[in-house]
Amino acid sequence: MHGIITFVANYALVVPIIGVVLVWLSLGSKPQKTQFLIKALVGAVVIILLARIGSWLYYNPRPFVVSNFNPYFPHPNNNGFPSDHTLFTSYLAFLALSYNRKVGVFLLIIAGAIGLARVIAGVHHLVDIIGAFAISGIIVGVMQYYENTKRSTKTRIE
Repeated sequence: MHGIITFVANYALVVPIIGVVLVWLSLGSKPQKTQFLIKALVGAVVIILLARIGSWLYYNPRPFVVSNFNPYFPHPNNNGFPSDHTLFTSYLAFLALSYNRKVGVFLLIIAGAIGLARVIAGVHHLVDIIGAFAISGIIVGVMQYYENTKRSTKTRIE
């Protein structure tokens, strides 16, 4: 069981990467693909900045540091908030969800499994996972809101 948890916690992040590439490939026009890439890159920069700010504002020692046990795999004993693996995979999942509901939901389940595996492995607390989902979900939601507002404004002008 340790092997499965370790694999999911560390390597399952490949699944959301592949999922987002597939969503990008499924987009019809070059402008849609360009918009997707810009949205992906801008959002990635913003979630990284917010995650760093969050880690400065909230220090959460790793579970293996607080409870003095060995985690399933070696890990630095730095701040655990937010979970970078979960932040990255949930961001990709929310991004995919804004373009393809089925793929997005599947990737959210994978991101949740990664976060849960990192909790079981003893390298994160649940709050680290929830924080990662909150940051990525809010950023993608704000980007989607902005995109929808821009689109509706353009429609009203025409």
